[in-house]
Amino acid sequence: MEVENKDEISTEEKITEDKAAPIVTRSMVEEACPTCGAQEPSMPAVLPDPSWSTEKLIAATKDKHMLVRSNAIILLSKREISESLEALIEALKDDEYLVKSNAMVAISAYGKQVSERIIQALSDADKDVRAGAAWIVGELKDSRAIVALEKVAKDDYPLARIQAKASLVAMGKGPKKQAKKEEPEGPKEEPDVPKEEKTE
Repeated sequence: MEVENKDEISTEEKITEDKAAPIVTRSMVEEACPTCGAQEPSMPAVLPDPSWSTEKLIAATKDKHMLVRSNAIILLSKREISESLEALIEALKDDEYLVKSNAMVAISAYGKQVSERIIQALSDADKDVRAGAAWIVGELKDSRAIVALEKVAKDDYPLARIQAKASLVAMGKGPKKQAKKEEPEGPKEEPDVPKEEKTE
């Protein structure tokens, strides 16, 4: 029996050495959500790992299993931007919010080098691409996106509007700035009243 255990350990060690463990969050393995009743997703037979080619990871972003798509996106974010950016933008259209949010975080991690492409995505025909791009631009804080963000802030799609407005606020261009402009007008009248009382 001891010999069998040693064999099992060495096999597990070998698997760990060959590829990194798949990314599985706590929410992915918990039982049904007590609030919404969502069931725990089934585990796919194979999850993407770093040994996969970029092409294989891009193909996996279209897999029927949400965990495969989600892991593929996380791994794609470690690849060359020129190879992965368009696939990550396409993933913003995913039906699962976890996949979309992973794509948003992955794209924003590239920094301002993606700004131009994401500003273009603010006027994409797909509503979810516009919403995702609006969030990403807020993370990048690129002032070149302000005009496009202001347009998305009037979008027909509520999530796109919310993301755009939040990003404008994060960039100091939201309603809070207007409130500050109104404040100085109020105190001007108050000092005048005591001066009149003193002269009497």
